[in-house]
Amino acid sequence: MSDQFVCTTPAIADIVILVDGSWSIGRVNFRLVRLFLENLVKAFTVGFDKTRIGLAQYSGDPRIEWHLNAFNTKEAVLEAVNNLPYKGGNTLTGLALTYILENSFKPESGARPGVPKIGILITDGKSQDDVLPPAQSLRDSGVELFAIGVKNADENELKAIASDPDETHVYNVADFSIMSTIVEGLTKTVCERVEEQDKEIKATETGQSLEGPQDLEISEVTSRSFRVSWSHALGDVRNYQIVYHPSQDGTPEEILVDGSENSVVLKALRPHTEYQIAVFAVYPNAASEALRGVETTRALPSVSDLELYDVTQSSMKARWKAAEGATGYLVVHAMATPDEIPDSSEVKVKHSKTNIELHGLIPDTEYIVTVYAMHGEETSDPSTIMETTLPLLPPRNMRFWDVDHSSARVTWDSPSSEVTGYRVAYAKSGGSEFKEVEAGQGMSVVLTNLTSLSEYTVAVFGIYDNGQADPLTGSFTTEPVPEPQNLRTTAVSTESFQVSWDHAAQDVVLYRLSWKPTGGRDAKEMLVTGSLDSILISELQPLTEYEVSLLAIFAGDVESKAVTTLETTWVRNLLIDGETTSSFRVSWNMLDPTVQRFRVSFISLKGGGPEEEVSVPGRQNSVMLQPLLPDTQYKVTVTPVYVGRDGTSVSSVGNTLPLSPPSKLRVSEEWYNRFRVSWDPPPSPTSGYWVIYQPISVPSPAVETFVRDDVNTLLIPNLQSDTDYDVKVVASYPAGSSDALLGKGKTLELFK
Repeated sequence: MSDQFVCTTPAIADIVILVDGSWSIGRVNFRLVRLFLENLVKAFTVGFDKTRIGLAQYSGDPRIEWHLNAFNTKEAVLEAVNNLPYKGGNTLTGLALTYILENSFKPESGARPGVPKIGILITDGKSQDDVLPPAQSLRDSGVELFAIGVKNADENELKAIASDPDETHVYNVADFSIMSTIVEGLTKTVCERVEEQDKEIKATETGQSLEGPQDLEISEVTSRSFRVSWSHALGDVRNYQIVYHPSQDGTPEEILVDGSENSVVLKALRPHTEYQIAVFAVYPNAASEALRGVETTRALPSVSDLELYDVTQSSMKARWKAAEGATGYLVVHAMATPDEIPDSSEVKVKHSKTNIELHGLIPDTEYIVTVYAMHGEETSDPSTIMETTLPLLPPRNMRFWDVDHSSARVTWDSPSSEVTGYRVAYAKSGGSEFKEVEAGQGMSVVLTNLTSLSEYTVAVFGIYDNGQADPLTGSFTTEPVPEPQNLRTTAVSTESFQVSWDHAAQDVVLYRLSWKPTGGRDAKEMLVTGSLDSILISELQPLTEYEVSLLAIFAGDVESKAVTTLETTWVRNLLIDGETTSSFRVSWNMLDPTVQRFRVSFISLKGGGPEEEVSVPGRQNSVMLQPLLPDTQYKVTVTPVYVGRDGTSVSSVGNTLPLSPPSKLRVSEEWYNRFRVSWDPPPSPTSGYWVIYQPISVPSPAVETFVRDDVNTLLIPNLQSDTDYDVKVVASYPAGSSDALLGKGKTLELFK
């Protein structure tokens, strides 16, 4: 199939197609009419300033389907053709011809002066009214008519309607199905006639003086209108045609005013939009060149000084300066999401109010707030500002307390009274398995069932009504599992002793107890349930030192360090205490019923004296050794004596106390013939004190006074007035006397 013919002439035309939509055509054939019309339209370049195509359909009564100025693109006309409805009715062709003369070929319908006019009739039968006068009127008005008959059309009637010559203006086909065969011939002829008419019109215009309007002036500019004024053109001006449209886009619109007018107000314009304006003087058969201009409508008054303030985690306030003439305000806010179109919220505000509080916002989120001034149903240019809501405050000052091998207490401070609760998540550092604890409104939680010697990361989240704050994080390391405490032995005999300890922790599962002779290799051991803290070890070797070891076992078979002690199946825990200047007490532990007695011997380590001994019954485990020398070291040896043999001896060293003098001599209550002497007693028990005093500058013998050991003050009477005295205090012990504590006292002067 060859390519369809396309009219390429630069000449333009106003083409009106008149389609018979009577019942005789039928719905099926009407589809073929639409296809014919589609091919017809495709042959021409359609546009506002190109060829314009209008269409009317008729039967009993004609109607306009679309005017010449209805569509500005070929695509829009083709879409209208495809949607053309089938009318139905009688065939009154004469009435239809008159109708398009009076309605379609008019300036207000889009007909342009100085542009070729083409009328194309499509019918399938003979008209039921007279067609000759209407057809002649159309031809006389400058419309060149083409008549297309299909099937039962009356060819003579077609020739009466069409312009001359009939050979190029009348088409008649036997059936609708072959209408497509005449499309190319028809479109070529129409194209040629348009070009010829265009030349004729221009030749006519050349011989005429077509003055255009002058002095274009635009005034009374508002956001929705402005007035266009001009000076009159010369000659027989019938009308002025004003064509205007936005510079960037939009459909051109036309206004036709009487030739006596020289101004018009263009209304319903877009605010803040640049418009192209053209004013034509319309003569009887032509139009002048356009008087052109450009004007921009004013923007609708908008708000100014928009600001956001009092921003919180879930709200912010907006305020602005009022826009002149505003009937209200539209406030739109949405999250600033660069990758997608955000959901926005709108609030309308009365014109008397220039502030608003936005609620229900998401914390730590950037929002775009836009305010439009409403002018009736129109809105001004937007005023826009961005602000970020405050983040929800996280908890503060995390601290870790009471950290041990399996638990820790976490505390924190509240960031705000609006916190409704806390959530604590924790995991081993570097691990991915988090555990969570709901802390309610408390600010402390104990983490349990932890692994010893492990670092844990803790995150504390503050929960608010409108979300969850960023976490406060910290870390701590659990302690090693604790070993048992205070391992000790009691009830020692030659074959057994009791082992006791303090619990390592409350979650001990077992204890492992082992013992062996010191230096030995083969140790014995036993497992003890974690609830016990004492057990008897028996079947031991007499007179043998044992090394005892104890460790705690926790869940997961985690073992503590071992603690050890030594114990001997003989005299142990030899203790010397209760020291005085002449004695001390010796005690020991040994509960062995086979011991007959204990031999306790002692000797001064200063030398010069024999070793002495005392005998103690086997069921007694202490003795007081006396009399001893003061301030002297003694070696003490305790030996258990069995029937026919001695046991292993244990020795220790003890010290008697020195003959310590009293301290801190004080003189008080001075009078002309007396004063009081006081002192602090020494740490060792005394037999009493010697107080010795003597005048310093007056020859007089020293006076000595003895007081009991429970006395540490003495009032000395019968002294000389205004006299200095030397004072000495000496502690008396059974083993001797201490050095003197020296001091001075003075009596007061006696005035006469």
